[in-house]
Amino acid sequence: MNNISFFLIGLLIHLPACLTQNNGKQCFSQTLKPSYPCCKGNKVVYTDKDGDWGVENNKWCGIGNGPSEESEESCFSVALGYLCCKKCDVLYTDKDGDWGVEHNKWCGIKDSCTTATEKEDPIQDPVQDPVQNDSDFEFSFLKIENNKENMLYSPLSIKFALKMLEEGADKNTYAEINKLVGNTELPKYTTIDKNLSLANGLFIRNTYYDHVKTEYITTLKEKYNAEIKKDEFKNAQNANQWIEDKTLGIIKNMLMDELVQNPNSVMLIINALAIDMEWVSQFSDDKTHGETFYMDNDQEMTATMMFKKEVRNQGIKYYKDDDITVVTMDLQDYDGIQFEFMAIMPNENLSTYVENVSKEQISQLDKNLKLSSDEQDGVNIKIPKFKFDYSLSLKQDLNNLGIKDAFDEINADFSKMADVKELYVSEALHKADIEFTEKGVKAAAVTVFAMAPNSLPIPRNPVEVVINKPFMFVIRDKSTKDIWFTGTVYKPNSWEDDKENYEPDF
Repeated sequence: MNNISFFLIGLLIHLPACLTQNNGKQCFSQTLKPSYPCCKGNKVVYTDKDGDWGVENNKWCGIGNGPSEESEESCFSVALGYLCCKKCDVLYTDKDGDWGVEHNKWCGIKDSCTTATEKEDPIQDPVQDPVQNDSDFEFSFLKIENNKENMLYSPLSIKFALKMLEEGADKNTYAEINKLVGNTELPKYTTIDKNLSLANGLFIRNTYYDHVKTEYITTLKEKYNAEIKKDEFKNAQNANQWIEDKTLGIIKNMLMDELVQNPNSVMLIINALAIDMEWVSQFSDDKTHGETFYMDNDQEMTATMMFKKEVRNQGIKYYKDDDITVVTMDLQDYDGIQFEFMAIMPNENLSTYVENVSKEQISQLDKNLKLSSDEQDGVNIKIPKFKFDYSLSLKQDLNNLGIKDAFDEINADFSKMADVKELYVSEALHKADIEFTEKGVKAAAVTVFAMAPNSLPIPRNPVEVVINKPFMFVIRDKSTKDIWFTGTVYKPNSWEDDKENYEPDF
């Protein structure tokens, strides 16, 4: 066998799996942001505008190369002067039929879409959704906003807010949110005065309250223990005070008056959480001092370094090798709830590490940790103090993670939230704050989704009234109906006689 044959065989052996399936072509899901792997099999469990989806290893995967170009097909709207929609997303229904919007223009939904819509229905029931976890969710925003700067956010807060948003979503809007957060059950925490708080809230403009579906309010109360607040939306004061109270006073003035006062803002979906906890083994103030900290850009600074010497207790664990240094430290137990802090320092580039971090890696680090109490001479710990806040570009980040329709004034479907179907997420906000000291950790986060009705006009189908045959007329008193004049017209003016009195482009 010649060298070229060996070369070709080598190429085939090393082709990625996703390129050797689906007829040897790259599947559509790899081109999306975020990307998804190609399915090894061909079992379709869901279809959306991107293509056919399956589930393997409890994760979504793509099947085939996406939808092919649809053949031209007539629909009811053509006779009314509107094009047929290429997609099957129903936005409005009237006596003529189902309507969608594409390229910011109304279009008619084709009859063939009925089957496609029925195919989507099973995924709307969370019980039937085969994806039961969201293993990549926690670090997604860390990777997206990996800008080599101090960063902080709460995956749990974002997840709570998204799940409450999902409860009001339907069809593809629901599917996009569910694809990101899955159907894992959220934890339940009881507020511990001055130490732990987790709260959900729904603020509703008082003039809009009657439009919100009772089922949606009941679901948020029962599943998320949400507080429902009817508010005049005169300013952000009431919502901000609620946020400050639920974050143990850490986050103040989260919302601007302009957001709440905007007449299009009709609802605020809010999650707020916070901790204020002390170390099991505190650092001593008198051992804190300035020490060199080597930054990621090859520069140095003198940082405020906290220090513990020869620590030997079961509340502190560590791991070191040539690539990484890890330490975990326990915070106090509060009413049976205990948190721990983990610091992970790669010996090379942090930004590169963040790009590839996963829950599986963290689990492996957990297995490698050693108790400081097992070391005969204990361990010395140095770690800098820090205090900062950070706001995610949450709207753009969620868009990059696949949640698009929720923010689209045209395509959003929150018909399970209110009887006014045309709601969309007008703003998404997330802010977090942390203070890390000798005594312990104070941290808080807030996620807010502002809901607004869209402003797209409803399609009109006016009755055509054309007087183009002989007619009679009446001129009368509108109030008494007394007829002042009446007559008939068999021959109106001739254009040939009149046209010179009008502009040429009439």
